[in-house]
Amino acid sequence: MLDLSTIATVVAAVSVVVGVVFTVLELRHMTRTRQTDIIMRIYDRFGSKEMVEAMYSVGQVRSETPATSPPRAALTGVTQIAIIFEGLGVLLQQDLIDIKLVNSLFGPTLDALWEPIRPLIYWMRESLKQPTFFSHFEYLYNRLNEYRKENTESVGPHTHK
Repeated sequence: MLDLSTIATVVAAVSVVVGVVFTVLELRHMTRTRQTDIIMRIYDRFGSKEMVEAMYSVGQVRSETPATSPPRAALTGVTQIAIIFEGLGVLLQQDLIDIKLVNSLFGPTLDALWEPIRPLIYWMRESLKQPTFFSHFEYLYNRLNEYRKENTESVGPHTHK
C-alpha cells in the first residue's frame, strides 16, 4: 500500500506539471495579446488624417519611375506610408506579428499602394545610394503575396484557414 510520503510526492509532481502547462498556456495568450495590441496600434495610426492625406498624395503619382526629382509632396506621402509598412515588415520578419492579421488589416491597402510607391522608393534608394532603403516594406509586400498564394492553393480563394 502507498504511504503518505509517496502520495505527497506524486501530488507535488502533478502540481508542478499542471503549473508548467498553465504557465505555457498563459505565456502563449500574453504573446498573442501583445501581437494584437501592436498591430492595432499601427492600424489606428494608419487611419489618421495625416496618413489618409499621404495616401491621397500617393494616389496622384503615376506608377512610372520618375525621370527627375519627384514632387516633395509625393515623397513626403511615400515616406509616411513606407515608414508604417517598413515597421510592419520588420515585425513580420522577426515573427513578432501574425501574418494572417497583417493580411486582413493591411493587405488590400498594401496592394493598392505598393505599385505606385515602388518607383519612388527605387528612386530614393538610387538617389540616396542606399540599396536597402525601405527594404522591409518590399519584404512585407512579397511575403504577403507568398502567404496568399500558399493559402489560396491549399484552401481556395474564399475560404479562411
